[in-house]
Amino acid sequence: MKRNMMSRHARSIAVSVAISAMTATGAYASATDILFILDGSGSMWGQIDKIAKITTAKETLTKLIDDVPDGARVGLMTYGTQSKESCVDFRTLNEVGASAEAIKASIADIKPLGKTPMGMSLSVGIASLSKVEPLDRQKAVVLISDGIETCDSDPCTSAAMAKYLGVNMKVHVVGFDVDQEAKAQLQCIANAGGGQYFNADDTAGFNKAMEEVIEVAQGAPVVIAQVAPAAAEEAPAEPEGPVITEFFREDFDGEVLSDRFEIENENPDNYIVDGGVLTVLSTKFGTFDAEAPENLFKYTGELPRGDWDVEIQFTGEYTAKADRLTLGLRKDENNYIATGHFGMLFSAARCQKTEMFLTKMTKGEADSHGRPMRAVKDGQCYHAKPFGGEANWDVIQADLLEKPIKLTFSKRGRAYTSKIEMVGFTDADGNPYILESDKYTSLRSPGTLAFQVDRMNNSSYASGEVLMMIDSLVINEVKSGGQ
Repeated sequence: MKRNMMSRHARSIAVSVAISAMTATGAYASATDILFILDGSGSMWGQIDKIAKITTAKETLTKLIDDVPDGARVGLMTYGTQSKESCVDFRTLNEVGASAEAIKASIADIKPLGKTPMGMSLSVGIASLSKVEPLDRQKAVVLISDGIETCDSDPCTSAAMAKYLGVNMKVHVVGFDVDQEAKAQLQCIANAGGGQYFNADDTAGFNKAMEEVIEVAQGAPVVIAQVAPAAAEEAPAEPEGPVITEFFREDFDGEVLSDRFEIENENPDNYIVDGGVLTVLSTKFGTFDAEAPENLFKYTGELPRGDWDVEIQFTGEYTAKADRLTLGLRKDENNYIATGHFGMLFSAARCQKTEMFLTKMTKGEADSHGRPMRAVKDGQCYHAKPFGGEANWDVIQADLLEKPIKLTFSKRGRAYTSKIEMVGFTDADGNPYILESDKYTSLRSPGTLAFQVDRMNNSSYASGEVLMMIDSLVINEVKSGGQ
């Protein structure tokens, strides 16, 4: 809908017609999973037209739940409803796929009370929605709020996670009776999450905004039109660029590793699978270049025959000064090609520096290269000589524990490359921070896909333990368009 080319009256009519048509026919471009996050903070008791904002929000949302078209699935979160002071006051009231009656009952019970922990609510909601099967369904988070974050989190950073979880997900926001400061933050959340922001100054505006956000979240309606015979017989256009298909996925949802993995030189005291995370502890030096690396996690299944990407997503405590995760193909300590990262803590400057590497070892002769990366937060560069004075290491460490790193190891023909994405961190221009390696050529596959956690053997960065939490490992098959 080209809103800039329509009058206000025309837009209203068009939205109403579109919503009615979609509701009546259930005809959408694709089915969608929608997670609503409804503000339950104390400010929602504020009134517009002598009616509390929470009353208007609950009534409108209840009506929309009844009108969700066939094929769509809905869930509900809220925050600020249980405590006046807590910043962990958020909860999932209904999982995506719950019945309309159950969701409406939950809406009716919401009573605003406390603070506005938007950032943590978004982090939990986005992570939860990303794991809802099937993963290839269109997914949307719809945040409804009347104010600004009040718990010292960064909701824009949290929203950015939606772009990097390997699913088709966007974060949309409806701002209800907000001031300029809150509007700016809510717009930032929508932009970071790849979605749209809808502003509502009164009850009528809120109703219209909710209709529009549902339209956008659900997708454009299917248009039934007459097609000329010649056009109907045309073959569908071949996709441009590579076609990426998920080949294997491990989310560590069980209590043990799946049978697709074996562990070389196992130390069961130093790893655990729990709550959808593989947590690995290490005090060792040496990884693929070690004769007997501790807890080398090896993938025993087959890789795609042609090109592929292997993506591993993780967080870490980064207290050992040289925390390292390595991913690659390994035959033994003298034959491998591997990529990875190490996070280096500079105590004197209280800052973090991250470096990546891509290393090829053939018959004991290494050829390696990499380049440094700076972690950037809110325009403040955290590296050995931070801009604007001393960096806050506590903030950096908390960010690195909360915001995942996505490491990708790729094969194209006989060339191997790697990439690091620091989810939630940005470069000096405000863009997502991505670091890519050059390529190495290997005529033969050097070995079995594996990964390991350890610390770099360097006298300057040699103290402490490495603790990393691995969220997922995904293998994607990559084919050229039309293949």
